[in-house]
Amino acid sequence: MKLIPIAIGMAVAMASCATGESMSRMNTYKFPVHHVKMADDTYRVYEHKTDNSLMVAPSLGKTMAIGAAQGATLGLADAMTPEKRLEAAAQQHLANTGRAGCKITRGYLLSKPLFEFWFECPTVEPKAS
Repeated sequence: MKLIPIAIGMAVAMASCATGESMSRMNTYKFPVHHVKMADDTYRVYEHKTDNSLMVAPSLGKTMAIGAAQGATLGLADAMTPEKRLEAAAQQHLANTGRAGCKITRGYLLSKPLFEFWFECPTVEPKAS
């Protein structure tokens, strides 16, 4: 009987862990981290080494609060930052780095609370001489 709470806790912890594929993908992002100040938080943005993608996370303080809320409720509390806010931070990072014309095309959860967003930039046609 005493093992049931332990088993439930382990199942919740394992469910929130990143898969091997997600971990491998996260390791392809380069440092340094870029901080993007938005109205609700300061987001952390990482650029991929070769792909047109960004990995975005809330501030460390917000990330710790998410972890504490989920831990205290055995994973029942959904304190995640909404995807749209993370996407807005990704789009703002593109604007901040001279790529305002680029647009986010898709995004997905890598591992709580990290999202990956893919973007496309308009191609510049060479000028005719």
